[in-house]
Amino acid sequence: MPSDATNAGSEEIISFRGVNIVTPSQKLLASQLSCDVSQGKSLLVTGPNGSGKSSIFRVLRGLWPIASGSLSKPSEGIFNVPQRPYTCLGTLRDQIIYPLSHEEAKLKMLSGETSDKSTASELLDDHLRTILENVRLLYLLEREGWDATTNWEDTLSLGEQQRLGMARLFFHCPKYGILDECTNATSVDVEEHLYRLATNMGITVITSSQRPALIPFHSLELKLIDGEGKWELCSIHQ
Repeated sequence: MPSDATNAGSEEIISFRGVNIVTPSQKLLASQLSCDVSQGKSLLVTGPNGSGKSSIFRVLRGLWPIASGSLSKPSEGIFNVPQRPYTCLGTLRDQIIYPLSHEEAKLKMLSGETSDKSTASELLDDHLRTILENVRLLYLLEREGWDATTNWEDTLSLGEQQRLGMARLFFHCPKYGILDECTNATSVDVEEHLYRLATNMGITVITSSQRPALIPFHSLELKLIDGEGKWELCSIHQ
């Protein structure tokens, strides 16, 4: 029987200890995986198609249990960005602050400094505008405005949706970002720009990608060898 030995607590690192990762059909993808990801030491997960890269991210997100071993991670400060980010029904503003409501996002901006709601709205929109500019989506604001509601999944290309997913990451600014092929529909220069922003913001990432351009933004590489349990962990020398 698979055991969900996932511990969410006060730890500041993400730690796999002797973890076996298996598919629902009981195919072993990673055997006795042991790996620590600490703040400032980002991890790049690589491997051929079918090697099990996405399975690690399913385990990290709590979608799959682990067959054996243990996974420890902080109880907060982790934000997931999938390959195709969820687009909620709502405004452009709502897409960036998701899963927070507008009121919750304004409170986040205030941080106890003032109770002026109009000031909070201005601070929030100014901050979101800067984020859109950073992810090179400012034209969406100029075209749609803050309050237009549309079907964003149909309106935006996958590359735009992925940049919006990164905008979400930058708004929440967590300690850790779990990034599963979440920029593979963007150009390499945009992808490098987004990862540079994440690095400058102090966000430690665990990334699934096959693009060599992302190697310099990580300290460790976890190579899944064959999709039958073998793996290799190595340092990336800058």
